[in-house]
This record gives sequence, structure tokens and C-alpha cells, in this order.
Amino acid sequence: MKDFLLPAIVWPRICGARSQNPHNRTSRRFFHLRWSECLCAAFCVAVVISSARSSYAQETESVGDAARAFRARRAAQVNQDTKPPAQAPLSATTLVEWQVAGMAVPDVLNEVQTRGISFTADDAHLNLLKDAHVAPELLAALPNVPSHPDPGSSQVPQALTSAAQSFAAKDYASTRHALEGLIAQHNQDASFYAALGNVHFVTRDFASAKSAFVRSAELDPGFAYAHVRLAQIYYRLEQGSQVADEAKQALRLQPANAEAHKYLALSATLQMQDSGGAAAGGGKVEDLSDLQAGSNKEAKDLNNQGIAFAQQNDWAKAEAAYKRAIELDPNVAMYYYNLGNLYTKWQHPQQALAALNKAKALAPRNMAVRQNLGYTMCQFNLFSDAVSEFREMLDMDPHWNMARPCLIKALDSLGRKTEADQVEMDYKLYKNSDDSGEDADSDSDEDKNGVKL
Repeated sequence: MKDFLLPAIVWPRICGARSQNPHNRTSRRFFHLRWSECLCAAFCVAVVISSARSSYAQETESVGDAARAFRARRAAQVNQDTKPPAQAPLSATTLVEWQVAGMAVPDVLNEVQTRGISFTADDAHLNLLKDAHVAPELLAALPNVPSHPDPGSSQVPQALTSAAQSFAAKDYASTRHALEGLIAQHNQDASFYAALGNVHFVTRDFASAKSAFVRSAELDPGFAYAHVRLAQIYYRLEQGSQVADEAKQALRLQPANAEAHKYLALSATLQMQDSGGAAAGGGKVEDLSDLQAGSNKEAKDLNNQGIAFAQQNDWAKAEAAYKRAIELDPNVAMYYYNLGNLYTKWQHPQQALAALNKAKALAPRNMAVRQNLGYTMCQFNLFSDAVSEFREMLDMDPHWNMARPCLIKALDSLGRKTEADQVEMDYKLYKNSDDSGEDADSDSDEDKNGVKL
């Protein structure tokens, strides 16, 4: 811009200065002519500058518009990329497969309400599903969900119905045989592999269960349930990094999946154990594994002695051993947990509650501690406290079904019948998905003698 302005400023001054010489008319006429040329040049320069400014303004506006348009297109593309693809309505066959695969009824209901069904929920279809032991709560909901009838997906293979019936009767060998035959015919069906994986899981064949769920996830990468079950299996196999990987994959597909969040937390517990860190407690950990001891060897030995005495019903010696272990290592939740269970069996409610509350303070998210504390409250008729304890546990993990029987008892005892009925319904809904490793009908943790090293 300076290169344009300099001639327009300097030349008029030069021309004006020379035209003031009275002794040179020729020169004056010459410079008079040059002055006119300078004015003309200055005018042209001004026009050029004005045009340049206009062009620059237009260019700036054009670039801004282009940038805004690019950002808008990019945002639309990102939204389109992150939007989950539409999933097809669920067939009757899929519902039966998921039933055998162990998917919790609330999770199936959520999928049904989101995706709809590919058959008409009339009496004929509902009876087919009923024969296959589909949960009554799901059957009741089907007439009220969107239906997109597809004649090709309205029937349930008889072999699958037989497999579902065998599974309900706990005839797992027949169930496995039927599913293997179906997979031979439909080897690209991810849900068949999930059903087979669940049969292996309930019979404690975790290696085969893993293989089946891996195949299920390969066939349907968007099947979040397969990744959740793989996280569960790897947790049972104590493979912390694989637990985390599968939980993260499930959360990418379903960010609100409670089970995936739980196993992601549990993976941290396993990794801490692998590295020698303390597993109990921790604000981000829901620890379903065994509590860990401290570093004091004498305290560990005393803890084991206490368990041996408790197994012999020698309460006094067991109490002395646990108390001495606590003196030597006072920040280990396990010792208080074992002492609290001892007092529960020994019918000393105040001491039991004090010990278990101390264990809870040290390991607030350890479900074994919380379960036994709530059970002890229930056993000694502290029903209001038990309700609060079990409600808090279920807020932490809705799938922890062991909490519900005692909660139902406590609510009934308090005359809160409506709440008790609702909890009982929840208990039935979650019963198939109870993965705590315990009998869901039991009120308490199975190991009342303590955790041994």
C-alpha cells in the first residue's frame, strides 16, 4: 500500500516546488504539464486503492463465509458419524435367543422399546414365546411396542424352543446339543453363539464361554451384550486388562450400560491386585473379588488362625486372633469383615455391626462387606437401617440381586408392602442376570467363617 501512496504524495510537492521559479517559463510550462499528470496519476492511484479495498473486503467476507460453511459441514458430518446406525426390529427368534443367552429382562425391554419387533404381538406369537419360556414381563410389554411385521421372522425354530425349554429345566447338556445343531445351520447368527456361550458360562466352562462370546462379537460388532459378557468372563479368569478392553468396547456402543461401567471399575481392582496394590475400598472401585490382606505377616497368620477357630465354633479364640490381627494392621478391611461375620454367627449384634461398619468405612464399595452388613441388620431386626443399606447398594449396582431378598423382608416388616412388591418384581427381572457368583435366593454371603489367605 505504501508503494502506491508514495508517488501520490511526493510528486505533487516536487511539481509544485519547481513551478514557483519565476526565471524559467519553459520550465514552468513543463512542470505545469507535469502537475496535471501528477493529479491524473494520483486519481488513478486512489481508484486502484479503492478497488483494492473493495476487493479485499469481498475476499475477507468470502473466506469467512467459506470457513463458516466448512465448520457447518464438518459439524454435520461429525453428528452423522456419531449417530448410531438404525437397528432392525427384533424377531421372535432373537427374543428367545437372548432369553437363553441370559440377557436381563430390563435390558431386553429397553431394546424392544427402542427397536420395535418384526412380528405381530398376537396370541399366536405370544404363545410361541411363552412355550419358549420368555419372561412374562416381556410378554406383557410386547403388545405395546412398535410392530413392523415381517413374515420371514415371525416363527421360532422348534429346535430353539426345545433348547429354551431345556435351559429353563437346567438340562444344560440338551441345551448345548440343540444350540450346536442350530449353529451348524445358522453359523452367522451372533445371538446363537451368545446363547451357547451362556450355557458354557453357567456350567463353569469359562474357556468355551469365552470362545462363543468372542465369535458372537465378531459376527455382530455392534452387539454390546457380547462385550459385557466377555468382560464378565475375563473378570472370572482374573485377566484385568481384557476386562477393561471389553468394558470400554461395550461403552463405546452403549455409553450408559451399567454392567459395562461396573466391569470397567472391576478391571481396576484386578490390575491393582496384579501390581500388589490394595484392592479394598477406593472411590472408583466396586470390588466383588476377595478382600486383600495387608503387609504384616503376623497379622495374616492370625487372620487364618481366627478362621480355623471359627470353623471349629471356638468363638473366643477366633475373636482374640482377629482382634490381635487388627492391632497389628488396623487399616485392613478384611480383618474387620471376618470379625463382624464371627460376631454375627456368635449372636453379638452390636459388636457385629461395629466391626462391619469399620470394614465398610475402609472398603465402602466392596459389595461383600455391604451385603453382610445389610444381612446382619436384617437378622437383628434393624429393618430401617437394612433398607437404607440395601437401597444404597442397589444404587451402586442394580444387578446385585442378592440385596433384594433381605430388602423385601425388611420392607415387609416395616409394613411397606407396595415397595416390597416392587422390589420383588425387580428381583424377578434381574434374577437371570445375577452374576455375583452366589445363589440369588440366599440372604447372606456364603463364607461366614471369613476370608482366608
